[in-house]
This record gives sequence, C-alpha cells and structure tokens, in this order.
Amino acid sequence: MKELRGKRVLITGAASGIGRCAALAFAREGSTCLLVDIDSDGLEDVETEIRSCGGECRSYEVDVSSAAQVQAVAASIEGEFDGVDVLVNVAGVAVFADFIDTTTDDWIRILGVNLWGPIYTIGSFLPGMIRRRSGHIVNVSSLGGLVGFGMLDAYCVTKFGLVGLSQALSQEVKEFNVGVTAFCPGLTRTPIVKNLEVRGISRDKFLRRAGFMLPLGMSAEKTGGLIVEAVKREAPLVVTTIFARLLVILSRISPGFMRMTLRLARKGNKLLYR
Repeated sequence: MKELRGKRVLITGAASGIGRCAALAFAREGSTCLLVDIDSDGLEDVETEIRSCGGECRSYEVDVSSAAQVQAVAASIEGEFDGVDVLVNVAGVAVFADFIDTTTDDWIRILGVNLWGPIYTIGSFLPGMIRRRSGHIVNVSSLGGLVGFGMLDAYCVTKFGLVGLSQALSQEVKEFNVGVTAFCPGLTRTPIVKNLEVRGISRDKFLRRAGFMLPLGMSAEKTGGLIVEAVKREAPLVVTTIFARLLVILSRISPGFMRMTLRLARKGNKLLYR
C-alpha cells in the first residue's frame, strides 16, 4: 500500500508511546487517523496534535479487551467511514515477574489487551477489507515475541501469539490483497516501563536500571515511522533494532547458548535488584 493519503487508519493504544507516534506518522502521510485507547485524556492530546498539523482524526475511548466495546466502535466506524484501510494493533500491557508471581488477574488482563484485543479488532475489520479486496494489518508484537525472556512470561505468551497469528493470517488473506505485518520492536523509549508492575525484585531499583537502559533504545517517533514504512513495503516481519536482530539470529543459530545467557540475565536481575 504505497499511497496512504486519504486512507483510513485505525490505531489502538494511540494515546501514548508507539501508538501515538504511529498516529502522527500516518497523519503526516495524509491519512485519516482513527485513534483508539482507554486513556481519554491522552487521546485528546494526540487528537489536538494531529489537528494542529492539519491532519484529520477521530478518537474513541475503548477497552480493546472488551469484545462488546470493540464491536460497538467497529459498527460506528463502518457506518461513518465504511471501514478502515489499515489496522494497527499497538495497545499492550506487561508485568515483570516470574511465572509463580504472576497472578491469574495479571494473565487475564495481559491476554485480554495484548492478544484478545487484536483478535477482536481483526475480527471486526477484516471482513470489510476482504469485501473491498484491499487493506493492511499491523500487529505490534515485540522482540519478546521472537525470543522468550524470563520474568515476562505472560507478555511473551501474547507477543509470540501475535507473531503466529500474523504469519497464519497472512496466508489466508493474501488472495484478497490484504497484507499482514508482524512488527517486533526491540528496546523502545516508551512509557510502558514507567507503568510496569514489578514483582520479586525492587521496583525502584529496576526502574533506575531501566532509566539507564532506555536512552539506548530506539525512539518511539522513529518506531512509529517504521510502522508506516512497513505498511508501504507490505513487509511480513519487521525487527526494529540491530541488537534485537542479533538476539533473534543468536537464538536461531545457538539456542542453547541463548538459553544459558538469558538464564544468567534473569539470575542477575534477581540478585541485583532485590
């Protein structure tokens, strides 16, 4: 989908971080941005930014883990805009904890937002794309969707699920001229770390470490721009940083060494950040 001017682009998790920056990047391409998030104040700020640059947008306060809410907003968008051309699933949450410290409520919330959310949005908007024989879906996964990290069990389950969903779905919709991208960011400077629940180690110590590491990550602005480029190129898989690509390669060519390295990293976290 090389031309994005005038296209209708729906972005979940659009109130901050990668979602916000992706929305601004699509707006600069001349797309009409349909912003979805549970954070109404954040949505209002992004909407103001887009309109101040002359862009067109509409915002919707939606909890993507609710099938009823997603279906209701999809019906509204189908009625007003005749569906969407591009769907970008960004909304995500995480808990930094060993499996044994991850509660059932944590699993329900993380699975609900990170995996059921995209399932609900795709289920709502894909039929229109197939009918029009045009569209593109971006599922924002993570490096944690290609490499499993201890203390991020629930998060990795959902992100691996998004990669698998993207790969399988792309086989089914290619004949209808619908593209699918599994977008896997490496370390990215977003607010998700500040909002992260941490268990089993000191949250303050962990956040101080994260505050040191985050500046080494890619900016959310650049990441948002790469999402736009992925849609234009119809890329099936994008991994955003050199470090993340190296880890993926290492996990493929030497899985045993990779597992040992990650086990040591987890033990280091447990010892250093008690």
